[in-house]
Amino acid sequence: MDSAPSWPALFPDRDFRFNFGAHPGNAAAFFAPTAEHPQLVRERAHWLQTSPAHCLLCRDEAAPLIAEAMDCAEAWGDLSPDERSALRAATAPAPQCHALGRVWEPDWLLLNPDDAGRWVLLAAAVCFPSTWRPEEKLGLPLSQIHAPVPTLNESLGAQIDKFIGAILPGTSWERSNWGLSRSSELCQHPARNLPRLTAPLRAEQVWVRIENQVLHRLPQTGGLLFGIRLENVPLSAVKAHATAAPGLQRALRTMPDEVAHYKGLHAAREELIALLA
Repeated sequence: MDSAPSWPALFPDRDFRFNFGAHPGNAAAFFAPTAEHPQLVRERAHWLQTSPAHCLLCRDEAAPLIAEAMDCAEAWGDLSPDERSALRAATAPAPQCHALGRVWEPDWLLLNPDDAGRWVLLAAAVCFPSTWRPEEKLGLPLSQIHAPVPTLNESLGAQIDKFIGAILPGTSWERSNWGLSRSSELCQHPARNLPRLTAPLRAEQVWVRIENQVLHRLPQTGGLLFGIRLENVPLSAVKAHATAAPGLQRALRTMPDEVAHYKGLHAAREELIALLA
């Protein structure tokens, strides 16, 4: 019997607020291949080949973190012989990022603390961004990466930095967040100019875009491996759920205007609320 979906828990009966909400996780299980593995790695290979400047990030000082992430990929298993060979054939940081970006289904980022203790993005393979530009974030600390998100640093910035710094080496935590999109495409880089949420809308044109995330503290380097696995849920499925539908309605009604603008919801907010009725 299929287990109940976890996404309804993202829409409690309360006013909108950013919520970190992490729980103990399992990075090996998070990065393990699913039934969609062939399709996902094929699409990842496409974007890595055609748009590497948008999705493949690497600084020289990331080399130890990349090497340890590759060790994790091998130690966690579930790689095909070809995937294992591709990883072992890459001997420099940039090709290693490319190889790891092709064998893992989720997007991944590697961060390390600087001399001031700020967690800085040093490498990544982000093929499926949610309307943000990964290439603009390389070398930035988390506070600057999150700066465009209205009220996030003020409400959660210090908590996030403190939480990451306290993660024990070799342990993992997981969390999720959500947005809404007019496209079910996995890659929603702004350069693609995909359709935005504007009236008029039908429920079948809208998806809840869920980012399931893992934070894993690398045991040797002490760096942070951050994974993002996407889940698209049709708005019609949320509408049919007894508690998630009113929870999402309430979140949309109470979301600050500046957050709604950032999330691309402002122009269609009232229509989305009506579609969930």
